[in-house]
Amino acid sequence: MKEEVYRFAFDEANAELTQIMNEFEQLRQRKDRIEKVVEALKPLAAGEVQGAPAERRGSEAPTYSF
Repeated sequence: MKEEVYRFAFDEANAELTQIMNEFEQLRQRKDRIEKVVEALKPLAAGEVQGAPAERRGSEAPTYSF
């Protein structure tokens, strides 16, 4: 009887571990995709950061006209 209980607990834990490993693999793949997107967008972000001070030279506060 004890053997059956332990076997059931082992099988449940093994199934949960398999599920966790699958979810981890999905997260790893998502992380890889996000890192690729970040690398691809770096040149655009660098261009905006370099251009930002030149736009703000006129005044510190933004002005709006209607």
